Amino acid sequence: MDVVDAIIADHVRFETLLRRLRTRDTDRDALRAGRASTRAELADLLVAHALAEESEVYPKLRELFGGEDHVEHGEDEHADGHRKLLALLDVADVTSKDFDRALGKLANSLAHHLDEEERTLLNDARLNLDADTRASLGAAWLAERDRLIAAGCGARDAVAALLPDQPGRGSATSGG
Repeated sequence: MDVVDAIIADHVRFETLLRRLRTRDTDRDALRAGRASTRAELADLLVAHALAEESEVYPKLRELFGGEDHVEHGEDEHADGHRKLLALLDVADVTSKDFDRALGKLANSLAHHLDEEERTLLNDARLNLDADTRASLGAAWLAERDRLIAAGCGARDAVAALLPDQPGRGSATSGG
């Protein structure tokens, strides 16, 4: 699969999961269960997506475009997203106002990042990489993303380990 199309498909999935997390239900138990499972799915996908970009896609873009500011900026935004995701994971009650606030902060940060990445890095890749290279990068990115998801990269401790200012930095799920 073309790497640009694969990454954008995840972007669409993020928006779907965020929408599910914002949904209310009169059945508190159903709401609690739905939000907990959706939060876990979002955490795994979000972390795996970012780490796979950084290991499989961004190096190729750096090679092609030099010390591209957009690549560095994308990595910084991934770290910001990990911080906001950690804050969301740290909210025990998924039906609380604290959860809604943390979700709003993550959603805003993610929307900003997706917009910039699609307008810059992904358009650069679409315009400057041939179809075979995009397909090869897509296969490598998907394999790494799926490996990370299977390893549970979105677990609270794994996310904390990705952040330089958190105890236990250095994740076993980020190698590979």
